[in-house]
Amino acid sequence: MSVSIKNIIEHLELLAPKSFAEGWDNVGLMIGDENTEVSKVLVALDCRDEVIDEAIEKGAELIITHHPFIFKGIKNIDQKFPLSRKIAKAIKNNIAVYSAHTNLDIADGGTNTVLADLLELENTEGLLPIRDNLFLGRTGYLKNEMSFYEFALEVKNKLGADSLTVNGDPKRIIKKVGLCTGKACDTDFLAAAAEKGCDVYISGDMGYHDAQNAEDLGLCIIDGTHYLTEVIVVPELCRYIKEKFKDIDVIISNINGQTLMRL
Repeated sequence: MSVSIKNIIEHLELLAPKSFAEGWDNVGLMIGDENTEVSKVLVALDCRDEVIDEAIEKGAELIITHHPFIFKGIKNIDQKFPLSRKIAKAIKNNIAVYSAHTNLDIADGGTNTVLADLLELENTEGLLPIRDNLFLGRTGYLKNEMSFYEFALEVKNKLGADSLTVNGDPKRIIKKVGLCTGKACDTDFLAAAAEKGCDVYISGDMGYHDAQNAEDLGLCIIDGTHYLTEVIVVPELCRYIKEKFKDIDVIISNINGQTLMRL
């Protein structure tokens, strides 16, 4: 059995409407013909060269990613450049690529919802207002308060990380958590977490000065890494597509769709 790419996209955009995406972002069908029928879909965080090879090997005609395959404008497809080679390889092998980025971050059921659910947060709300009652990030309460040390260990285990970078008093009691997947450690995000009474803030790609800003705002921080805070959405996307299309094969990338540590 097969379904059209257009049909799959329609359901993906019920989950994460393109209109949710930030103005600077690039989301949607990156390569391909929406009228093409597909029988196998590969889901990954990024459309890396090895992921395209994986799709070729496994016979997937559509790759769905979180991070945009094509992000900034390009003027040519000169194959001396890595992105151009990937585009050419996908086209040559009749592989379409679709990406849902900030629209999936913002959507209920997207990256931030998945991370909040993974941590079993209760009474969750949006963190940073964007527009039209849309938010990036989430806040929520732990079912059982615990020390920052204990919470950091729990985050490490649930993300499947070998280690995490943290900053804060290990004995501080954590009740309320703020988070935003990927890289969201700008002052606006940290300030929003502090204003909403969070004890700890989780994101990725945090730098030295981000940690200083968080400390000044009275926040403990956990750098869950860009990859690990977002790759957790890949299995959920697979599950969502499988529920909508029971007659096609939907698989998680072994290259770029799983945690780094095997527990």
